[in-house]
Amino acid sequence: MARKTFLTSTGTGFVLSLVVGFVGTAFINAESGVKINEKMDAIEQILEENYVGEINSQKMEEGIYKGFVSGVGDPYTSYFTPEEFEDFMSQTRGIYVGIGVQMTIDKTDNNITIVEVFPNSPAEKAGILPKDKIIGAAGTPLTGDDFDIAPEIITGKEGTSVVVKIYRPSTDETMDFLVERARVVYPSVDYEMLDDQIGYIHLRQFEELTHEQFKEALSDLEQQGAKGIVLDLRNNTGGFLDVTEDIVDELIPKGIIVSTKDNSGEIVHSESDDKYTDIPLVVLVNEQSASASEVLSGALKDHSRAKLVGTRTFGKGIVQTILPFVDGSAIKITTAEYYTPSGISIQGIGIEPDYLVELPVELMIEPDLTLEQDLQLQKAIEVLSMGDL
Repeated sequence: MARKTFLTSTGTGFVLSLVVGFVGTAFINAESGVKINEKMDAIEQILEENYVGEINSQKMEEGIYKGFVSGVGDPYTSYFTPEEFEDFMSQTRGIYVGIGVQMTIDKTDNNITIVEVFPNSPAEKAGILPKDKIIGAAGTPLTGDDFDIAPEIITGKEGTSVVVKIYRPSTDETMDFLVERARVVYPSVDYEMLDDQIGYIHLRQFEELTHEQFKEALSDLEQQGAKGIVLDLRNNTGGFLDVTEDIVDELIPKGIIVSTKDNSGEIVHSESDDKYTDIPLVVLVNEQSASASEVLSGALKDHSRAKLVGTRTFGKGIVQTILPFVDGSAIKITTAEYYTPSGISIQGIGIEPDYLVELPVELMIEPDLTLEQDLQLQKAIEVLSMGDL
């Protein structure tokens, strides 16, 4: 049968929780805070008296907050303006405003490489192609080391434009593309029957509706006769922790799904109930399977519910929490580390698959692999077929 696709958003890799409610915007009234305010007053006066251009007070204020938060030195902790926070939350509701590409890291040159250009997207209309390498955006040079922050630079408000610097290996050209950001339809869950007994579910991101879409996909495949499922988490960079926990709850017996430890050392266990499907599973993972993907794959592995096939996962074992302010802005803060059910932290380490299967380097950036090319999928089918679970 034809592959079915659910549509939602894309974004930066994360395990995210959202604090309901708002916090105030006043600075702490401490001696250090007073000194900061005095210095800021002095800087403001100097600028007003000497700067030759026009001063945008709002942008200056936003710059203060962004710089202050970035001072913690954590790339996952950041400040959102009201507009940025609105855009960020829209993505979780399936509204993605950007240029319409899926990216990965090309290990041969450590460049951000486009593996898919979505149909009718701004990127396609601008002339960007699969296998193009993004070496800069909005005046910021980018390499594979910047993979986590690249989406935040490229995405933005609908109708605004961004200059994307592309290197095209096929013609050995470096080009600048002016791309107007727009709403982009992005597949969150797609699925199909690989043969008359094995179903395939591809989870691209853990968004607001992903759990319901996953349940529908699994139910449909079982009704079609699936006796085993290949769950593809390759290049899935994360999403909402509670959504991920709900999916794990569908797949494991009663027990720990994931444990989190905050800055006070308090450990909280998330647990599943005793209702689950026992259909055999094999999970596909790679170096870009991160955060929430590692929560899911780690739980399935520790509960002996699935074998993992592919390469070692990314190794992002930390949780970010969103704290909104009354003015519509927000801060995203790293608030906890998480541990797999067996108590293992994967931060900076990742999860080792049960079957190490690497794709040829030249195929890692292919947008659509055939079954003959996809050695990892072939192995997953083999594992399911021989019942090695």
